[in-house]
Amino acid sequence: MLGIFRIRKKIQTLINMKRYFTLLLFLYANYSVYAQVITPIDSAYISTVADFSKNINTITEKVWQGMKIGPYCIFRLNGPAFLLNHPAPPQNSRHFNDSIFILNASDYGLFGATQTEINNYLTAHNDYSFISFASVNQFYAELFHELHHVYQRNYVKNLKFDNPADLLTYPEDYRNDAIKQYENEVWLNMLLGSNDNFTENINKVFTCRNLRMQIIGAKYLDYEKAVESVEGPATYCEFEYMQQFASNIVEQQYINHRFYYSLTEPHYGRDGLRGKHLLTGMVQCLLLSKYFKNWQQEYYTSGLYLYDYFLSKFNPQITDLPDLGYYKAKTKYFTALERTKHIVNLDKFNNQNGIKITLMFNEIPDFRGFDPMHAEAINDSLIMHYTLLRLGKDNNHFNLTNDMALSTITNQIWFVKQVSFFVQENDIKFSENRFMCNNGTLDIDWRIVSLMRNGNEYLIKLE
Repeated sequence: MLGIFRIRKKIQTLINMKRYFTLLLFLYANYSVYAQVITPIDSAYISTVADFSKNINTITEKVWQGMKIGPYCIFRLNGPAFLLNHPAPPQNSRHFNDSIFILNASDYGLFGATQTEINNYLTAHNDYSFISFASVNQFYAELFHELHHVYQRNYVKNLKFDNPADLLTYPEDYRNDAIKQYENEVWLNMLLGSNDNFTENINKVFTCRNLRMQIIGAKYLDYEKAVESVEGPATYCEFEYMQQFASNIVEQQYINHRFYYSLTEPHYGRDGLRGKHLLTGMVQCLLLSKYFKNWQQEYYTSGLYLYDYFLSKFNPQITDLPDLGYYKAKTKYFTALERTKHIVNLDKFNNQNGIKITLMFNEIPDFRGFDPMHAEAINDSLIMHYTLLRLGKDNNHFNLTNDMALSTITNQIWFVKQVSFFVQENDIKFSENRFMCNNGTLDIDWRIVSLMRNGNEYLIKLE
């Protein structure tokens, strides 16, 4: 029997190799059609996307009853994008094979793992050029996560989405951080510990949250609950995909770190805050699945935050907590350090090499996107963007990807008065009363009202 198994395995390996090299030849032959440089990593991922399609058709109804699979896309940043399950592929796309279409990722501003409208249909996507993937399954688990968000936005009408601006003003208070650290440890104990302690642990979580609300207020506790409500189910789907298809020790170690133990890694202030609530939301979903069948649709139609729905199922009570003196001693020190980082990061930004460009907008531009997980409130009016910022007005646009920019805001993050960033002088161009920059991370084209140079800084007023 072992010999037969080995023969079958060799046959399957040969089939996979034939599929891979056939794909390479097809892509090479059609290179001029797609106007893209097709690399081996493109071929490696497109050769596995059929397996992903089969996998999600197998597990979706088991993981989340009623979930519908929307359009999805895998891509390489500024390279090719492969579109699947899309009801109306764009006219500038090309048919690849079966139900796959190929297009240019840059034409649609695709970046990271999220959702973007492609030809008026919200589409989940993920970028396989990121270096951090432990395996192909991790990549596709994240894509399954984003597909759940597409389902939420298209079909779940009562869901309360978080306001990303609240993350930037979330109170950095060491007392809150201390209780939260202990609370997260209790969540993990509820998930992995003895069932005998479940009631005691859920009472502790309930007590922790009530104490923290007295410190940070209902607004910011509601922010946490909103993140859990939206991201918890999506992270639950991501976890279940990995659990189902992980096949080696590397993937199992990734599961243990990503979904379990990173929950209890210390973080202070706003650092890592949103990511923690992806996990506490996931834990609530796992516990609900452990004790109740087919709860998902009841939750989505309830109109409740996930945490409030969770409480309604278990009815916890206030209880005594242990002495948290050790936690408070640590957080008093490290939360203060976290607050000083804002000043340090501003100094680092202002001391970069190159030419400083400050764009001052005559009218507040349209706010078209940012990455709340990688933005930092320096103070009430300055926001540092580390990965993504998109602004526009009519035929003017400002797109930053994988670079730094500092925005000056009025009252809220959506109202940007000016943006500063650093470039090399040969990256910028002034032509026909327009300011232009296209250096791979910045794509700017905006009409100029006035221009002044002061040493190594341009002050440019835009319409």
